[in-house]
Amino acid sequence: MRKSVLTERSRIKLLALLCMTLNHFAHIFLPGSSPLAMVLTGIGYFTAPVMCMYLVDGYFYTRSRRKYLRRLAVTALLSQLPFWLAFRIPFQLNMLFSLTFCLLLLTVAEEMKGSPFRTPLLALLFFICTFFSDWSAFAPAMVLLFLAARGVREKKRYGFLFAMLGLSIDAVITGLALQEPLPLFCFRLFSVNAGPLLALLIAYPAEPAFTRPDPRAEATAQQAPAGVKPPAARVSQWFFYLYYPLHLTVLVLLKHFVFV
Repeated sequence: MRKSVLTERSRIKLLALLCMTLNHFAHIFLPGSSPLAMVLTGIGYFTAPVMCMYLVDGYFYTRSRRKYLRRLAVTALLSQLPFWLAFRIPFQLNMLFSLTFCLLLLTVAEEMKGSPFRTPLLALLFFICTFFSDWSAFAPAMVLLFLAARGVREKKRYGFLFAMLGLSIDAVITGLALQEPLPLFCFRLFSVNAGPLLALLIAYPAEPAFTRPDPRAEATAQQAPAGVKPPAARVSQWFFYLYYPLHLTVLVLLKHFVFV
């Protein structure tokens, strides 16, 4: 019996979850100004551009956009209490809400072309993401950049480069506000770019274009006689959704009952 192997997309998603966990571990357990916290936080920024990229791709290839939106919204609601307990940020919504609003933004952008209400609704959703959700303006901006890049491979890089630019500006502002010595300032600037740079080097080449084969062609290929390559295995989509609230819950419990 031949062994199945994970698809490249599943491996990248698992890597994104690992990077996100390192980021959250740093925020919850480490002093923000420590070099280790900066490194782990920066590596965690791998996740945001990758998830925004896959959100755009998923919007066009999901079997039901309504169910896609429902899955995001339900998991976002389940994640909100662990998010508040983990980060103690009042009135801020977790990143799954950011992705939910971004999916609505995609719907407005694509389905309301030519409508006079399109621009005000896009502005409203952008505003909500920016001021009430995790990832702030980064998420809707990257989603719109990835949307504009569909079918043009070179343009896909702009989403990752935007993340690096935005994080660099934020790092400069933070470093100046804290009056950090130059070596620490430079280290912070380097660290915040580690994740997006990694995503550009790993996730960008793995997605040659925002155009995947016709699902019917994929089904035909699966019915064909087995070739040399082992069959591709996929991780359950619910694992990726439920991992977010579950890992936050575990980190909160560890903080309050183990590492008191």
